[in-house]
Amino acid sequence: MFWLLFINLLLIIQTSSLDYINDGNQSIIEALHRNVTVTSGQKAILTCTFGHTDQDLSLSSTYQLIWIRQNYASNSADSLLAHNQDLLISDSRLNVQRTDVEYTLTITNVQVDDEGIYTCEVNTQPSQKAFVHLYVQGK
Repeated sequence: MFWLLFINLLLIIQTSSLDYINDGNQSIIEALHRNVTVTSGQKAILTCTFGHTDQDLSLSSTYQLIWIRQNYASNSADSLLAHNQDLLISDSRLNVQRTDVEYTLTITNVQVDDEGIYTCEVNTQPSQKAFVHLYVQGK
């Protein structure tokens, strides 16, 4: 339960930049591919990499990473999909993997409804986000 509380606190932290920290340094987390296009039924691999930084984002670090699916419907909240290497929703099509250099969300048997913007976020100060837009083409 502690990590659930931690994740809620993490989501409250405001982000002051999407690509760069306020002082102009390079982002520490970046989308490997900002746009990923797959055909319905295929596998989508969404990957964020840890950029050049003095901050240790290895598996042994205390930094937490999350994957979020942004929902734009007015009555829907964003979906928190994963925390570090743990999936937070029951969907057998999803797999999450974290290494010392990247954070990957894999979706098998992609459906048209999976299309949208996915965010990987790290709890640095300020927190940093990278965005991947998943496009799904019908068969």
